[in-house]
Amino acid sequence: MPVDLTLLDGIGWRGRPISGDRPANLLACLALNPKGLGDAQLASRVWGDAAPAHPAKALQVLVSRLRSTCGPRIIERYAAGYRLGLATGDVDAWQLDELVAEAGRARAAGDHGRAVQACESALALAPRPPDLLGATPLDELRSRAGAAVDRAEVLLALALSASGLDDRALPLLVTAWAARPADEGVLSALLTSESCTSGVAAALGRYEDYRAGLRESLGTDPGPELQRLYRQLLAADSPVRTGVLFDGTELLGRTDELRQLQSLLRTGRVTSIVGPGGLGKTRLAHVLAREATQPRVHFVELVGVTSPDDVVAEVGAALGVRDSVTGRRTLTPAQRADVRGRLAQQLDTAPTLLVLDNCEHVVEAVASLVAFLVVTTRELHVLTTTRSPLNIAAERVFLLGELAHQDAVDLFERRARAARADVVLDPVIVGSIVERLDGLPLAIELAAARARAMSIEEIAARLEDRFALLRGRDRSAPDRHQTLLAVIDWSWNLLGERDRRALRWLSLFQDGCTLAAAESVLGAGALAAVESLTDQSLLSVHEREGRVRYRMLETVREFGRLHLAESGDRDAAEAAQDRWAMDACTRLAAQLHGAGQVESVTELRAEEINLADVVRRALAAPDPAVVVVLLAALADYWSITGNHARLTVLVDAAEDALRDWTPPDSLLEPARMTLALLLGNAGVTLGRGFGELGEILRRLGPGDQPMVVIASVLLVDGDHGMPHLAALEPLLAHHDRRVRMISLMWGCVLTENEGDPHLAGDFARRAMDLWRPSDGPWQRAMLQTQLSGLAMQMGAHAEGAALAREALPVLERLYAEDDALQMKSHLVIEAIAEERLDEAERLVQQVLVDQDGPPGLGGQLVAHACQAEIALAQGRITEGLELYRETSESMRGMRFPGMEPTGEEPWVMVADSMAVAAYARWADGTQGLDLWESLVSRGGRLLAQRGGFVDYPVAGLLMFALGTWGLFRGAPDPDHSVRLLVLAERFAYNRTLPTAWWNTVSPLVEQVRPGLIAALRQEYGDRRGPDLIDEAQELVERIG
Repeated sequence: MPVDLTLLDGIGWRGRPISGDRPANLLACLALNPKGLGDAQLASRVWGDAAPAHPAKALQVLVSRLRSTCGPRIIERYAAGYRLGLATGDVDAWQLDELVAEAGRARAAGDHGRAVQACESALALAPRPPDLLGATPLDELRSRAGAAVDRAEVLLALALSASGLDDRALPLLVTAWAARPADEGVLSALLTSESCTSGVAAALGRYEDYRAGLRESLGTDPGPELQRLYRQLLAADSPVRTGVLFDGTELLGRTDELRQLQSLLRTGRVTSIVGPGGLGKTRLAHVLAREATQPRVHFVELVGVTSPDDVVAEVGAALGVRDSVTGRRTLTPAQRADVRGRLAQQLDTAPTLLVLDNCEHVVEAVASLVAFLVVTTRELHVLTTTRSPLNIAAERVFLLGELAHQDAVDLFERRARAARADVVLDPVIVGSIVERLDGLPLAIELAAARARAMSIEEIAARLEDRFALLRGRDRSAPDRHQTLLAVIDWSWNLLGERDRRALRWLSLFQDGCTLAAAESVLGAGALAAVESLTDQSLLSVHEREGRVRYRMLETVREFGRLHLAESGDRDAAEAAQDRWAMDACTRLAAQLHGAGQVESVTELRAEEINLADVVRRALAAPDPAVVVVLLAALADYWSITGNHARLTVLVDAAEDALRDWTPPDSLLEPARMTLALLLGNAGVTLGRGFGELGEILRRLGPGDQPMVVIASVLLVDGDHGMPHLAALEPLLAHHDRRVRMISLMWGCVLTENEGDPHLAGDFARRAMDLWRPSDGPWQRAMLQTQLSGLAMQMGAHAEGAALAREALPVLERLYAEDDALQMKSHLVIEAIAEERLDEAERLVQQVLVDQDGPPGLGGQLVAHACQAEIALAQGRITEGLELYRETSESMRGMRFPGMEPTGEEPWVMVADSMAVAAYARWADGTQGLDLWESLVSRGGRLLAQRGGFVDYPVAGLLMFALGTWGLFRGAPDPDHSVRLLVLAERFAYNRTLPTAWWNTVSPLVEQVRPGLIAALRQEYGDRRGPDLIDEAQELVERIG
């Protein structure tokens, strides 16, 4: 994990070295004292005996130099002195301490996998420093780091041993034991790992050496835990295994799970592998039984036990306990108690692992037996496989998940080829199949077996009815695994009617649900039903940021939907879900532009898929009441998050649903809000007339919500869906502050599109003055985003980056991912402008890694263009040009629902213009000529759209690209190229990216045609883009 300040392995800031002993010692002092140090103490530590005459002044100078090198935030001033202004993760010494502490906490909590990860990260972060006397603060810091590294090595060895990774643990434990010969905890781990790798005899020999040395030096014996381990090692010389089976086929994809389970088995008394049917719990249990370290292992299958009263007898019979089987069908209570006692006596004779498989149908009886056994035996460990946990104090539950995607693909391919060696396996289709089958090993194996008589395309097509398709032909499989339906039916048959109804009704929630949603839909008894379904592994619990959701595997959900269709209560279930959705959206819509904005957006994000399903159902019905209530919240949420495509796809369906509907008074406000949002987002995006949506809103009237008031004036009366600046005038004088603020935001957009960034900035700043915290943080962040974009467009990179930094935290909290991506790209551009290319590359890689899902339009364009600019700046010209070409192709592939691609979309023209400008400057010969020809052919048409919408900065960038091409490629008439460049300036062309910076062309112009730029500027006077569009069109068409 990257750090900003390195102190342990050289002294540096973001990869750049910091030279000098005093800067190093100052930083080390502050790292040793995170809360800060006073001036006198700090000067004494840094200068020692050679204290300066004016310590405070000397410190100030030293701090100032560090800030100029590393940035202002590295050291901050506080009342009493100085401290590092960095987070724990920004300083390697602090991060080392935190990782070692995290490893200790994880090991204490039994999470040995996390402990291993933390230790490995710590050891990768800090090399082992040499032994230092601590004469300087830096020596002291590195000595302390050396102690942390020692601790990390020991913790790593112990965690590896506890995880069952004995081969890796052994050499580390040998080293740790040599350094800590009195630490019996280390010795215990060493003996365990040594017995598993080198054999029991080696471990016994080491124990005897230790015991002899202890008696000779202290006259004592090893501690009780070590003596217990000794007895276990002695018993391991004569191992016992009953009921344990071997695999007929290779086990795929469970390496991590096996390691975690082995760790749990070593450190806990009762471990339960819990999960739905078909995940492979039994098979994992057999692997664990075969590889168990206990000398005695008994595997008991309970699937055939039909009565809870027979559990004790079944386990006793499997272990050969006398009197477990009698002539009667069931033991009497007294007999059961007797057999249970005998079981405990037998299991207490040596360290033992007892595996109880398939416990869910007799779980209470199993829980009672296991609880008794663990308190009456000393060295018994119990492993259970079950769809429902035992819920006893000693139990540690391991929730077995689905196979990872690649493991699932590998399993399908191997089983399909085993069924038919020449089967054709398309990786895309195979990936789709295993995804739809939830990564369930049983379902995947059943599907792959169909390759004997079917192609995988046919298998994929028939998954619509997966329960009919997935019937097994493996005669060695148990009956409950012969079909996918039987797997779920086993759990279904254990449910009462209340829980069956809950499973049916909750299957409507494609993306899971909260407990509150379940209670809203199910009514009384919802909590008990949800707990029961969770216990049966039919619902899984997912917790994130303090919120819990209950989810069904898609296979279970389809099972529930089948039963819902057969039950006759589908209409009632859907009506209950509609009521939940309307209640939730009414509540959240009211909070979306207020103090609870972040919380409302977070909740809508969690419910987005479910609510969108309800909207689609309502549009298809149609049910206008549900449509307007849900879209009043969802459309606003999509506007905030920048997901405009979700709105455009609904425009036609919404028109159809609302065309002849007259809302009751109670639904007038959500109806107006829905129409306003559809008009404001989808209409402008599509660039189409508003048609019936506008007429419906006009019929309903403007109401008093700010968005509706603005839409009624600005959009309904607009020209072909494009509002005009003149229409803003009455809105800017409106009595409602929020109407004025949002109208100013519109003014910013409109004036920027008309090529007047200065006036656009004025609109944005005026809107900022009107913003209040009660409006919610989004509008302020969007104004900062607009101002950042304007600053970048005009070449003010530091200002634009500062605004981006302010906006970013809010955009990220509101999941406005595309806007956030653009702001991160502005930080990249600032780093390029300041020639911090390594940092720019690090930032752009972080942008691409942090991306949550596919990027949006603006973010994708700028992020990919930044990659190209970094390559060009670093001299990787061919790569940079190819990246620009790929960006152009990517933009041409972007599609908006309801919009036919023309190649003249703004995002396409920007990408193509930037690519042409880059090829003009950096390429030779005919390279890029195809891009130039394509741009010229479309340029005239773009400028001819004067009756419609012209984005002047985009048109300006087109002229900049064509002028740059003519200038660098030696056009016959250089005056023509220079005139295009000056027109680009008058159109306020977007100069965000380095290739479009004015100083990349102006020196060459002055060299070729000195004074011409100034003459043309004087000729054009105060005229801007709209006044010069005829001349621009003529110039571009003359090129063609």
